[in-house]
Amino acid sequence: MNCQQVRLLFSAYLEAELQPGTRAELEAHLKLCPDCSRLLEATRSLEPEWSRLPEVELPAGLLQKLYLIPETAAAIRAGQKTRFSGWKFWLSPAFQPVLASLTVVLVVFSLLSFTTPGRSLKKSAALELRRSYSLAQKTLVKAGVLKDKLDGYRENFMASLEAVSIKQDKK
Repeated sequence: MNCQQVRLLFSAYLEAELQPGTRAELEAHLKLCPDCSRLLEATRSLEPEWSRLPEVELPAGLLQKLYLIPETAAAIRAGQKTRFSGWKFWLSPAFQPVLASLTVVLVVFSLLSFTTPGRSLKKSAALELRRSYSLAQKTLVKAGVLKDKLDGYRENFMASLEAVSIKQDKK
């Protein structure tokens, strides 16, 4: 028997609830282990203090729940449904933080999986390129209109110059 096992049996030993074989093993260990012997004596010295503590009344349903534990385990082994099966278990207050965490993880995962940052960057670059191309087209159209106007002015200007030079030649 090791120290951990012996320490778990102190309460049963002090209340004389151990089987004779287990009691003999525990006493043999106590003779060999001074640490466990000291701890048992310290526990024994607290025994008068325990009697002064108030009795704690157990909730009404606790004893019934404790009796149901073996039945629940047997039902699980037999393949029957227990009160933890079904969808109500997943909505219990104890499980709600797990559901909230799972929801956050799924939302983040879906955002990272289905909306890649590269896709939006590519989209914005294409949009900016289209805007620049459109602006360049507008500028070229304006330049073409300006060239046409200047060509029209040039013809008028040239005609005016020719008229002036003809008048000067006549003089």
